[in-house]
Amino acid sequence: MIFVSGIHGVGKSYFCEEVKSRLGFSAYSASTLISEHKNELFKKDKLIADIDENQGHLLAAVKRLDMQGELYLLDGHLCLLNSQGEVQRINLQTFIDLKPHGILLLIEAPAIIAARRKNRDGIDYDKEQIDIFQNEEVTYAEEVSLLLGIPLYISKGTDDIENAVKFIDSFKRH
Repeated sequence: MIFVSGIHGVGKSYFCEEVKSRLGFSAYSASTLISEHKNELFKKDKLIADIDENQGHLLAAVKRLDMQGELYLLDGHLCLLNSQGEVQRINLQTFIDLKPHGILLLIEAPAIIAARRKNRDGIDYDKEQIDIFQNEEVTYAEEVSLLLGIPLYISKGTDDIENAVKFIDSFKRH
């Protein structure tokens, strides 16, 4: 599994669909897997009250995917906004248990993310808060990559999609 990370609205779903069409990888959304396992939908504001509990649901769902024995993309987060709207890192043990082969982190200009979230969710987001959230995602991605000894590629926006796809494609050869 290759973990595709980034904050809400950065373009993870779009990127995963692009990789799926170009390279034939299966792609799964962590939030969809959690929702299906819990039989409960997430709220549009993206504030999560039970971050740690949700990771147990994710691990159970991923375990079933891993039994299929294929390399796939998992679209998820390294950090989330808790119920108070504060950036919270997902417990490192989750990533140890997920055992990703690599991490692709998507980042984008906060103004672009704010516009996407406004269009998708109908909510205005503060660009400064988006910047803080995204910076923590980058810092934690670097730490997780180092601690797990796995490759990390940080893709800096839609202009870098070709290099991001090449990073994913490099895992097919291992």
